[in-house]
This record gives sequence, C-alpha cells and structure tokens, in this order.
Amino acid sequence: MAKKKVNKINIVFPILGILLIVIAGILQYQIKNSGKKILNSGWITNKTKEIKTPEVPIITEVPTKTPSPTVKATPKPATVESMNKEYGPCAKVNVLMYHHIQDENIAKEKGQTSLTVTPEFFKKHLEYLRDNGYSVITMAELKNFFSGGIVLPKKSVMITVDDGYKDNYEVMYPILKEFGFKATVFVATGLLNNPEYMSWGDLNQMKDLVYFGNHTWSHHSSAGTKEKQTEEITLADKQLSEHGLNDDKIFAYPYGGSSKIAKEVLTNNSYQIAFTTVHGNILCRGKSLELPRIRVGNSSLRSYGL
Repeated sequence: MAKKKVNKINIVFPILGILLIVIAGILQYQIKNSGKKILNSGWITNKTKEIKTPEVPIITEVPTKTPSPTVKATPKPATVESMNKEYGPCAKVNVLMYHHIQDENIAKEKGQTSLTVTPEFFKKHLEYLRDNGYSVITMAELKNFFSGGIVLPKKSVMITVDDGYKDNYEVMYPILKEFGFKATVFVATGLLNNPEYMSWGDLNQMKDLVYFGNHTWSHHSSAGTKEKQTEEITLADKQLSEHGLNDDKIFAYPYGGSSKIAKEVLTNNSYQIAFTTVHGNILCRGKSLELPRIRVGNSSLRSYGL
C-alpha cells in the first residue's frame, strides 16, 4: 500500500511544474501587451512633449547696431563781413553777365538761345536797375575801391558782356544810350572784323559808354601751357592798347574758368582784375583775379536776387 502513494506524488509534481510554466508564460504575455497599450495610449508621448527641448534657431547673420547718421554742420553763406576778414576790402556788387542781345527768332535760327537775352528783357533789366535805385559803376571805380581810393555805393551793379558779337553794337549799344548806363565788353581781339563779330571801328564808336577788356586773342581757355597763355593774353593786350583801349587792364576768362598759370601770366602783365563765371556778388581785393559774376537770362532781375 505504501508503494502506490509514492507513485501518485511522483505524477503530481511534474503536472504542477508544467502548470507553473504555463501560468508564468501567460503572465509574461499580459505584461508585454499591457506595456504596448500604455505606449499606444499616448501617455508617454504626451509626457515627452511636455519636456521636449525647443529647437535652437540657426543664426545666419549677426545683427549689428545701425550707426547714427553723421550730422554735418551746414556752412554759413559768405557775407561781406566774413570775406573782409580774409580777403578785404570787399563789397557787394552784382556783376551782370550777358553775351548776345538779339531777337529770339534770330537766336533760334543760329542756335544761340542759351547765350541770348532779348532786347525787350534787356530793357526791362535796365528799367529795373533805374527804378530800384541801383548805381551802375565802372571798372575804374572798382579798381579804385580795391586800392582804397573810394567807397562804392550800397546798391552797386556792373553790366558786362562777353565775346564782342555784332549785336552788341547794333542792338545793345542803342539801348545803353537810351538809359545812359555804362558797360564793359570783353573782346577776343582775334575774332574782331570777322562775320558775326564787331569791328575795331564799332568799338571806337562805343567808347563813350563801353569799356573794352581783354578776353584773349582767340577766345582760348585758361587751360594749356604758360607759353600759350602768354601768347593769348599778351597779344590781345597789345592790340587793345594799340587802339587806345583797356588802360585799366581788365580781363575775363573765356569759358569762365581761371587757372594758376593764367593768373600768373596776368600778374606778370600788370593785370589786377579778372572775372570768372562763378556765381556770386561779393568782390574782394584778395581774390581780384577770380571775381564772380551773375549770368542772367530772359527773366526779371528780381529772380537773381537783386
């Protein structure tokens, strides 16, 4: 009887072992599936999102501070007083500059409109000077002012005309006579007695109201060699002198620009006054070889600051 009991036990233990293995497998499977459900539920994902590190922006350009704009002081306009300190004596003189005085239709035909003031406007200019108390001064008066000999009127003006065109004699001169005003004509002496230009005889007829200054021999610019400048200036000076003209030795630069060489040649020939086409109306002895002028056209002198 005892032997039979032992055999039953031997059978039960292996069965229990198998059951334990099966139960363990089932538990492992459930644990694995429950982990997947937790992952799929999004709980871990949401938590991850909460602690997700923000992306670092990529810097492609280093920002720099915009510099403040440089503030430049506006230069004060020159005055007679300020110019006097360095170049004096100085005076305010409106030196008007003309070329052709002729009819507008003629100017258009010849392509000279940019250099032309019509007779009607030239008369209006002289009327304006007369009616507004301007004193039309001469080159001799300006020279005397620079030497300390006289004081110029407060509202001084000068009338200058460049090149020596024929209309200066035929059109301008009769209008000057009508008003009794004096003017200066700068002539290129080598061009006189040629078509479109005055003759030496015309100049002689106008001497009562018109002063004739040097504008070189062939209307040559101030550029070039000293030899060329000497030839142009001295030849014109000689011809003017031979006709009893330009005793005060007044010069105007053709094309308006001065140069160091031209000023040297002028000084060597006793010239103390020379005009440019630089705009301005303050005339100073210290800058007497580069004096400014006011180029006028077919509009009121009021528009030029007079």
